[in-house]
Amino acid sequence: MSIAAATQTSSFFGWMPIVVCILAGLTLYRWNRRNKTVAHHQMDRMLSDLEAIKHHVLLASTDELPSQTVIRTIGYLESLSAIEAASDADYRLAECDAMLSLAKDAHARGANAIIGLRKTHAHYDQPGSQWRVSRVIYTGTAVIVK
Repeated sequence: MSIAAATQTSSFFGWMPIVVCILAGLTLYRWNRRNKTVAHHQMDRMLSDLEAIKHHVLLASTDELPSQTVIRTIGYLESLSAIEAASDADYRLAECDAMLSLAKDAHARGANAIIGLRKTHAHYDQPGSQWRVSRVIYTGTAVIVK
């Protein structure tokens, strides 16, 4: 009788790891899909905000604008993304976040253009993890052009 009970118990424990792995896989799949959906909506919102602010602030990577003259230099601006990027999608979000923050800062200071726009990024190891994380930094000079 004890042999039959041991056989039934070992059969149950033989299937349990497979069931646990399947459930864990389904959970990770759903979590990943939800994160991608949230990131997609967040990216769409940031891009529409960026397009709206581009009507007020001209963004140029050059130090001079060929058809316009700089009337006044407001100052150096720097924007660090609030998003820590560990994937390509996160990196695109971080880029958009830093650019939007820089443009809003320039607009709030009264600038109608940013010249000398540069992008850099910093990589660092996240504490307690094996992953490298990136932050995007945009810099430029806020000016008023005519």
